[in-house]
Amino acid sequence: MKIKNIKFAAAILGATLSLTACEKDYLEAVPSNAVSYDQAYSTKSGIEAAMTGIIRLMRQAPVNQGGVSHDSYGVPSLMMTFDVMGQDVMANNSWFIYQYELDNKLATYRGTRIIWGHSYNLITNANNIIANAKNLPDASSVEKDGFEAEAKVVRAFAYFNLARVYQHTYLKDKNALAVPLMLDPATPQTEGKERATLEQVYTQILADLTDAEQKLGTSRPSKSRINKNVAQGLLARVYLEMGQWNKAAEFAAKARQGYPLMSATTYKAGFNNYSNGEWIWGLPQSADQNNAYASFYSFIDGRYTVNATGSRTYTRRGYNNLRANDQFVALFDEADARREFQEDAKAFTTNNEGVKVWNSDRYTITKFKDLVDLGGHIVLMRSAEMLLIEAEAKAQLGDFLGAQELLLELRRSRYTDPALVLPSLNVGGALLEEIYVERRKELYGEGFALFDIKRLQKPLVREGNHTAKVGTTPANSDLFIHQIPQAEMDANPKMVQNP
Repeated sequence: MKIKNIKFAAAILGATLSLTACEKDYLEAVPSNAVSYDQAYSTKSGIEAAMTGIIRLMRQAPVNQGGVSHDSYGVPSLMMTFDVMGQDVMANNSWFIYQYELDNKLATYRGTRIIWGHSYNLITNANNIIANAKNLPDASSVEKDGFEAEAKVVRAFAYFNLARVYQHTYLKDKNALAVPLMLDPATPQTEGKERATLEQVYTQILADLTDAEQKLGTSRPSKSRINKNVAQGLLARVYLEMGQWNKAAEFAAKARQGYPLMSATTYKAGFNNYSNGEWIWGLPQSADQNNAYASFYSFIDGRYTVNATGSRTYTRRGYNNLRANDQFVALFDEADARREFQEDAKAFTTNNEGVKVWNSDRYTITKFKDLVDLGGHIVLMRSAEMLLIEAEAKAQLGDFLGAQELLLELRRSRYTDPALVLPSLNVGGALLEEIYVERRKELYGEGFALFDIKRLQKPLVREGNHTAKVGTTPANSDLFIHQIPQAEMDANPKMVQNP
């Protein structure tokens, strides 16, 4: 089967996909509002525009992948998907409700088609840059290496997401089937491929990231672009997933160099601008690029006022439908700046025994506060995450004191009164569980919830005011992995379906 019939590849249009929302001045030279393959990849300015386009594609709906909707807009939508599939964030109506119910994984559903299509859009465009950067006649060797390295990081980022969406964790079975490895520019003659194993996919991810980390420097045009620290941060994530604790700790420590932890005051400021010194990588957007109701902040910015009739008026007009589980909120001390929730004290009914039964509307999330012009940025990587990776890896290696010291450093930066923070005395499994809870408190809303449950091979436990899949879903449940999109199954005879 030729790749022109294969949905994931966005095949022969891959050269222009990342450029449709790119450098305006560059595109205006082309009457069709697109650029040819030769224009895109034969000059330094063309490759620069292509790289900028890939970054913008990360927050857009996938191209040439069929119908899209308001839960389809790039990495921010994936972040919300895998948070509501966990235990701390809920969708109480409207968009992401099926993801919350663990009911958006089937081959014929939009959910899996969007994840697959968006990821392979990134890979297709990255492959084009990787193949052509070394041939640029007007770029220095350092510039050529930089373009290739950035594209390899994008490709690794996409494959890391795909591997975790379409299979269980690496440590469960590294020989399990993951996704096809497409590493060359697509042409009409390109054949579809079989699913590579997790070990094969992770080997490629590490090869890309290792090469990129060696070639990249720390400087870059903006925090949306990729530098050495971003490559190091992704290496830390991947090594943690693989259980290679020494490497995870090493690269996590390297990645956060130059990105100090933010203060408690800054934490409460809104998570809306990548000028935050703790952010290692983020996606900017101007007011005219925010996707309106399909924006990340439309769903998660839960600030509101209540009028005389009890109706809410949200500060950031949108769907405003993501909520925090009340058992999760209970984990936070009052002095913890990360306790960013707004409570509706009337969101309950009383049962026959006179006991309050809280509904899912009790706590909105106020951690992410959109800017007045609706141009809030999207966080992709922070030094706090790197600190927690380092702490977990050290705990796994038996360096309990080192892990405890890192936890203390983080907590003192998060409490409004650092003197209230006491050092952890836990060791072993208790310390690892403490670090896991700290990850939940630090990173909610940033897309880690289900991936951490899968990585640690934990059950999904939903209690309190959850409304879907309440109780315990066993560890390594097939509800946690998506099926291959039906269009891909139909087009690629080498494809094997997930349960």
